[in-house]
Amino acid sequence: MGTRLEGKVAIITGATLGLGKAGALAFAREGASVVICDRGRTPENSQKVLAAAEGLSGEIAYKRCDVMIKEDISALVQFTVERYGRVDVMVNNAIIDNPGGMLEEVTLEDWEDGLFCHVTAPLLFCKEVVPLMIKQGGGSIINVSSGNALFGSPSMSSYGPAKAAMINLSMNLAISYGPQGIRANTLTPARMLTEKKYEMLEQNPSEVRRQKIVYPLGSPALPEQVAEVMLFLASDESEAITGHNLIADRGVAAFNPLGVPGRLESNLRAELEAQGSAWLKEEQ
Repeated sequence: MGTRLEGKVAIITGATLGLGKAGALAFAREGASVVICDRGRTPENSQKVLAAAEGLSGEIAYKRCDVMIKEDISALVQFTVERYGRVDVMVNNAIIDNPGGMLEEVTLEDWEDGLFCHVTAPLLFCKEVVPLMIKQGGGSIINVSSGNALFGSPSMSSYGPAKAAMINLSMNLAISYGPQGIRANTLTPARMLTEKKYEMLEQNPSEVRRQKIVYPLGSPALPEQVAEVMLFLASDESEAITGHNLIADRGVAAFNPLGVPGRLESNLRAELEAQGSAWLKEEQ
């Protein structure tokens, strides 16, 4: 148990699974009162988070909130203020499934839904919490982006563009409200070993082998590992950092894709040499 967020109140959206869940538990472990939300479609997920928080130095409260609905956003912030009296940390983490494809396959509805969830909803949350933070004398806003914001993709969707917009939104917030003691940063992970990720990898052994190559540290991050970075941005330990995009991706963004064939060959060579492969010697 720690005290890095003792006395602080945080909101984390989309926090009953994956990174949001890990962040909520990390915050509560360090003494924060954390309000989490999701759309309420799977009540068992929120119950698991609440059960996992028992015995921590802080606490976790749940309220259903669909971030695609403006009134739900206002209600979640109001719930937090009525229960705890303040908001010190705002983490915009909720995502929506955003179908992709070729340009002609992308529907305007899917495009606009992705933009609303990943850009407009964070903006609306900030409109709610920034006035509170100004009255309190400061706060920390963390917008969770994605590695998709940093690169192009052959599958067109609003997910990557919207996540890129979150990075710029954080910078604008940092500049606008820094004088009032409000910090705003972006946390950018790559894919993590979430529940859904494990399900996908179990059905795709070749993807497991590929990810050993493309992640310089050998594998995707666990949500709990990225949650520690989120905790750092929420705490006073990062009080000198604002307007920053902190990439927590196990090295993916640093890896030139032209290096992939070389790493593949090196790994294959090492495996064959360990087996004493006659084939390798003949090829040489």
